[in-house]
Amino acid sequence: MLALLACAAMGCAHAEVNTVFFAGVAFTGDAAAVARDFPHIKPLLDGDGARDVNGAIRQQLRTHPTPVTVSFDSLGSIRDARQSTALALAIDRETTSVEQVGALYKVRLEVAAQALFFDFKEKQVLGGIPLVLDLVDVRATRPDDAEISASFRRLLLDPSSTTSLAAEFVAALGRSSIPSAASRHLRVTSVTLADKALEYIHTTSPSTNDDALRASIAQEFGKYLGANQHVSILPYRSNAAIGSSMAARFVEGESYDLKIPEADYEVSLDIAGFKKIQQGSSNVNTIFIYGSFVDITVREPLSGKVYFQQRVKQGATKDVPVTQANVDDWAATWESLLLLFNNFTQAVSVPGSPWTKSALPEGAAPRAQLSSLADLIKASR
Repeated sequence: MLALLACAAMGCAHAEVNTVFFAGVAFTGDAAAVARDFPHIKPLLDGDGARDVNGAIRQQLRTHPTPVTVSFDSLGSIRDARQSTALALAIDRETTSVEQVGALYKVRLEVAAQALFFDFKEKQVLGGIPLVLDLVDVRATRPDDAEISASFRRLLLDPSSTTSLAAEFVAALGRSSIPSAASRHLRVTSVTLADKALEYIHTTSPSTNDDALRASIAQEFGKYLGANQHVSILPYRSNAAIGSSMAARFVEGESYDLKIPEADYEVSLDIAGFKKIQQGSSNVNTIFIYGSFVDITVREPLSGKVYFQQRVKQGATKDVPVTQANVDDWAATWESLLLLFNNFTQAVSVPGSPWTKSALPEGAAPRAQLSSLADLIKASR
């Protein structure tokens, strides 16, 4: 059951202001769809996985102390604001990609998660630090479901890995502080896919679910913004049925609706389109350039002030050997989109970087807007 409980009748040890009470591992989204959305992770955590993750987090915190004090054994109090802040390891997404390269198979697994802080008394999300695990493997034969499940176990639970779920979670805590309900909140509130983008996606990846993709795009942008600018990001909400709450189903069996406060600053991402261009070829390989084009807007909803509104573009090359039987165009395109998010969120701190000259429209206005965005983010820390 959830580790954070009211303790009206039993008394609680006094906790420092920087103490949070660990609430375990959670899945975000619709609790009824967990088995569908996390076909490999859910069975893993339903077994001994959740216990192993909790133990690994404890061990990581012993060897890698963080500014945030995490309490596992004592109980918080909904009567004391200093003792009502909880922390969950919230898992947002799992994806699997298998690509044949010559006689081999390239397997790529991704797990998106976040260190999610919330006020247990108010049932309100305070903010999150996104993180993504990525495992790339090459196999002689196409992996079956059992082999993919084993790879997810290795990705999440390998105690010798410096990039396991527990290690990345603690690393995220190491670059964060406990968000305050009074802090200025940033959130991706809108992700749209233009007609050209949808046509490209449906051609290169017909099985992609548009709603899931929009959520993934919001998650990835938030991950890079949080990591590169050291700010807490409120979770993305896209399901009208959820409204202003995010359902977090805790692995231990408890379920809560956590309210997401209104954003002080809204980020809108309009995916304008994608391109694939052949740059050159030989009797050994072919080089393609994959491009992503995104209209990024950051505004303050209360005043209507726009801090940034520009189209950003990014290209990424892919070297395809002639022996490769097929090319996963969508995977390569996705990498170019992630590269755009990473470069953009880094450039916020250095508006005059060489990258901005090729990625942003010409003129002084886009750089000036980047500087304005940088000031906004500093005020949100």
